[in-house]
Amino acid sequence: MLDESSESTHAHATDSSVDVILKDERKAAAVRAIEALRAHGNAGIEPNLDAAAAIAALKAGLPHGEFGRFCTNALQISSTYRARLLRLDDVRGHVREALAWAATQKHRFAECQSVQNLIKVVNDWLNKDRSPEPKSDSNTQKGRRSKDIIAELERVIQETAALVRERDKTISEREFEVTSRDDEIADLQRRLAECEEDIATLRDPLPDEAREQALEILTSSRESAADELAAIAKRCHWRLKDLRRELENSTAVQFSDGAYAFSALGNVDPHKAAPSMPQGETSVRARSSSAHEPCARAGDIIFLGVPAFAEPNL
Repeated sequence: MLDESSESTHAHATDSSVDVILKDERKAAAVRAIEALRAHGNAGIEPNLDAAAAIAALKAGLPHGEFGRFCTNALQISSTYRARLLRLDDVRGHVREALAWAATQKHRFAECQSVQNLIKVVNDWLNKDRSPEPKSDSNTQKGRRSKDIIAELERVIQETAALVRERDKTISEREFEVTSRDDEIADLQRRLAECEEDIATLRDPLPDEAREQALEILTSSRESAADELAAIAKRCHWRLKDLRRELENSTAVQFSDGAYAFSALGNVDPHKAAPSMPQGETSVRARSSSAHEPCARAGDIIFLGVPAFAEPNL
């Protein structure tokens, strides 16, 4: 029983794969045939017959609705033109005989080999033995012609309206997708903000001793400075970036891409602070609000040029 079910499932999957391959082959054949027809200026017996056969095979192999969309979007042909190609495929068995007859009759379309003219020649050849219909008056002919024009315009309007409805549906679907993504982004941002608040709530208060150690590490040029600062952050349950931000806010520690500057307010002897910095990389100067204003405090100093250590991955 299981073997029969497995074989049935496998056969169904195989049939589906074959259908997909056949559809793709028919689409590719239609594309090649239309391109070859365009290369011949949409004229010629063989290019038109090949294109007509490819379009007929494509219509037979595609589901309802997909054929028209493929012809419009991929092949770039109108519904009227594809209808003419289908009609030419229906009468393809009479084309050569009709053309031979047209040559003997000096038919006006004998040498004009577009799809429309080929159909016209075949129709005239099929009707050559019929008795001519009595000529109707000009008003009747005009009335029939007007009805035909109105019918064609109504058909074009209906096709255009269908395309507009399909376009509006696609736009509505895309707008719904964008709105859904915006809601998801807003929800993620809200959850991220809540997580940040939870992290700030769960971490321990930063003791003065740990703060002083961290400040000392920031002014140090030791290779282990990054690991030491990370250890302080871990011991106090702080994220390293939060600890650095806290030190920036409280002591005006400013980080740049390649160096940091440390500013400490108070009476500090620059000659005692300088030896901890590598020679040639320390600059001690009084900080003022502008070049023309006095220093805010006599002991206010800035240490520049100390390389910033890389932040480890925690």
